[in-house]
Amino acid sequence: MKRANLSSKTSITVLTAILASGTLLSACGGNSDKQGNAAPSSSAPSASASASGTAAAAAPEVLGVQLTDMDSGGTLHGQYAGQTVTLATVDGDFADAVKTVAPYFEEVSGAKVVVQSFPGETYMEKIQLDLQVTHNFDAVLMPIANLHGFANSGLIQDLTSFTQNAASPNLDLDDFIPALLDVYGKYQGKLIAFPFKPDVELFFYRKDLFEDADIQAKFKEKTGKDLKVPTTADELKETAAFFTRSLNPDSPTDYGYSHMGSKGNSRWIWTNRLGAYGGTDVDENFQPGFNNEAGIQAMQDAVDLKQYAPKEFMELQWETANQLFADGKVAMMEQWPGLYSTVQGDGSAVKDKVGIAVTPGGAPTLGGWGLSVASQSKQSELAYKLIEFIEGKDVQLLMLKHTVDPTRTSNYNRPEISASNTMYPVLFESFSKGKILADVDAPGLSSQLNDIVELGMQEALSGKSTPEKAIEMMAKSFDKELKAAGLQK
Repeated sequence: MKRANLSSKTSITVLTAILASGTLLSACGGNSDKQGNAAPSSSAPSASASASGTAAAAAPEVLGVQLTDMDSGGTLHGQYAGQTVTLATVDGDFADAVKTVAPYFEEVSGAKVVVQSFPGETYMEKIQLDLQVTHNFDAVLMPIANLHGFANSGLIQDLTSFTQNAASPNLDLDDFIPALLDVYGKYQGKLIAFPFKPDVELFFYRKDLFEDADIQAKFKEKTGKDLKVPTTADELKETAAFFTRSLNPDSPTDYGYSHMGSKGNSRWIWTNRLGAYGGTDVDENFQPGFNNEAGIQAMQDAVDLKQYAPKEFMELQWETANQLFADGKVAMMEQWPGLYSTVQGDGSAVKDKVGIAVTPGGAPTLGGWGLSVASQSKQSELAYKLIEFIEGKDVQLLMLKHTVDPTRTSNYNRPEISASNTMYPVLFESFSKGKILADVDAPGLSSQLNDIVELGMQEALSGKSTPEKAIEMMAKSFDKELKAAGLQK
């Protein structure tokens, strides 16, 4: 998506905005099986940690797939001996994933890889300060909204010259899922990142209920329609009403629908609908892309869905919302992929009873992280080769055990990989249909604009404001912030 250039004022304020952000991790956490409203787990060292010293086995096998391209198509042959490359990210699974890959890179490149990770509460501050001041990091692994802000501030590099002059013959940019490369990797016509960890809202439903002949007959009798997995907002609401006991005493569940309705999370109920109706958060000119019928209808849908949700809906966060679904009290739920580990966990009342589909409307909200090269890196080519290696078709599979799902089409097409995770076919389809990022895509302003959307959502969900008034307030507040930052002309 094309963006206008940042003014000097925005460049100065980008640090403050990122430090203030408390929501960027919520959709793009460091673990798809643990992710939610909290920061990623801190299982990796928070200080500088070298990947050296770990023996790298040649041509490993992952899930029955023999990995063969472990030297970037022959472009790594020890030529970086004696050099060191430092990559910075957050503690947890993502740091562990890079550390798993690093020894293989060291073996074929000759370079030493240092993975420096920080706790979720401070990593954005640490990395931002380094990119602006100390310049110790050569590569960074960050949420996409941050990387777009860094690109506008000139803190990370355009990778195009590297892909043209230093790339592996096996790079194959077209193999990245197109929506991921376009939304995550490209900015203002430049390639600023490789997609690392994709994320997307999914639709979870009680498969056992939808396949029950008696329930199907009752749904047919009540609605005159066949019971099926909803594909539109109207179907979702009608089906949710049937599965809500307060509206249908015969319902096998207490509630038909759920999500996280608490402040900080509720905007994704809206963005899942907004994209489906053709709206967006901000357009290519940094104008609000929701001050229209798409925005109003999406907000009305969110308000309508509340009546089918748990009574404590507006207090529900990651763990509490997921637990209600795992306890069998909810028929359908839109949530990030990590819900699946909860429903399949010990003590879950719905283990092996849950199906997964694309969110109704077919335009799910995207989260995700990417890999970029710091503009001030003294080892730019080496840093590029590292992130290229990490995102190689074969090497990517080494990170599956750390919940880093593939970003390449070819890996979803490998039968062994597709069969290894029941979510993968739906994830792949959802990545291709995602339209709006979990955090408003405005450099340096994501936190402030997220807060504005959350305020509008809470006002509408609580009945304090109509959907029309909530959208009007949000649009006016967006205009004020975007103009003050010099983004909007």
